Amino acid sequence: MTKLYVEAPEYVEAMHVTEAPSDYEELAALAGQYLDEITNYYYQQHAIIDDKFEMRVMRFKRAVMMQVRYMAETGIKSSIDYKASQAQSVSQSIGDTSVSKTLGDTAANVSGTIVCDDALRALSGTGLLYRGVMHL
Repeated sequence: MTKLYVEAPEYVEAMHVTEAPSDYEELAALAGQYLDEITNYYYQQHAIIDDKFEMRVMRFKRAVMMQVRYMAETGIKSSIDYKASQAQSVSQSIGDTSVSKTLGDTAANVSGTIVCDDALRALSGTGLLYRGVMHL
């Protein structure tokens, strides 16, 4: 079983809700995996309980909670779900001629991230999103 960064009681208290989503453990595990990916697995390499930078820990946990809430509210749990939610149709008509194109989950130009903006904002300023600069 995947390690959860935030347990259900902590989520309920911090998010000011009466109960966690029914599939909380699945959502929290997925949120942790997605955030591990964008933070270069920082808390897989360093114990979160040993991190002396309390603000970084607090904001990482907040990001997990925001991601859990996003997935619970939208139902978007995978990149396939995300791409499907981004599907759109574009139409252009000139006179009697009409051209339509639908961008869906198989479109090569549909990109983005499943990590919600609120989670990314929670991580900003922590150093966890730092990627450095290219060496010249």
